Amino acid sequence: MTILCYGEIDLDIYVAVDRLPTMEKSASCSEDFENVGGAAANSALWLAHWGVPTRLAGHDLGDDRAGDAVREVFAAQPQLDTRFIACHAGYRTPRCQCLVTPDGERSFITHWPKELLMTPPTPDMLDGVKWVNLDMSGPLPNRLTSAEMAAQRGIPVLINDIYQPDHPLLPLIDVLVISAAIVRNRLPGRQALDLARDLQGVGEFDVVITNAGAELTVLARNGDRHRITPPPVNAVDTTGAGDIFKSGMLYGLLQGLPVAQAARWGSAAGSLMCQAAGTTETLAPLTAVEALLDATTIETTMA
Repeated sequence: MTILCYGEIDLDIYVAVDRLPTMEKSASCSEDFENVGGAAANSALWLAHWGVPTRLAGHDLGDDRAGDAVREVFAAQPQLDTRFIACHAGYRTPRCQCLVTPDGERSFITHWPKELLMTPPTPDMLDGVKWVNLDMSGPLPNRLTSAEMAAQRGIPVLINDIYQPDHPLLPLIDVLVISAAIVRNRLPGRQALDLARDLQGVGEFDVVITNAGAELTVLARNGDRHRITPPPVNAVDTTGAGDIFKSGMLYGLLQGLPVAQAARWGSAAGSLMCQAAGTTETLAPLTAVEALLDATTIETTMA
């Protein structure tokens, strides 16, 4: 009953600033700290903290101080399987600076991305796996191989942030999470719901449309439409909210819940995470997610 999270792993540098810096006008920092980051690592740590057997692979680590810090955090989670994460002598562990403004929004500075090393997926990574969780950070070929191997074994795949109907991963996935905010930014004039229907035209999968803390939409593959209202929260840091949304969804899907009910879990988990600084600095218990479920409502329109 393991979940495989494959993709981005790094050490984040959280920096709380009063504003984003501009030319010749600096920002003031009120707090900074390091915590493990990267989309795959974020999702995996929360799942493992909830007691879900979770396997993590993707980005490699170095034998440097940053790599040691990441490995120390991983070692504290007994449900986290990290044996497929390679370590290289003389290699710099991926880093990312997260600049967080008072409204909880964030901007990123990625360190040395051209040096990135990634362990290719192998068949034994999928042994005992119930769900595969992919992100779109980094080279496509490894994600494509992961999805192809999962499809061959009948293992469902959850992925986020695909916005092109001709994307080669679409025929291989089971659940897609997209952002209405990203649709508005990348595709002016397009409606996220219309795009979701276009994407579904090339595969058999459910689409979840998040909306920056506002009402989200689940468009099931059978045409049913579900509107989910997340619980009201005071967002301190939205870094990684989408990753923890996927953690909550995966937890629900692993329990056998239909996609819309699993998305309620995702909404509660993502909302909970936003109330603290740093995606993995504070790992909330599953009971805290459950406590927000009652404030996470769902309305369904049948096809």
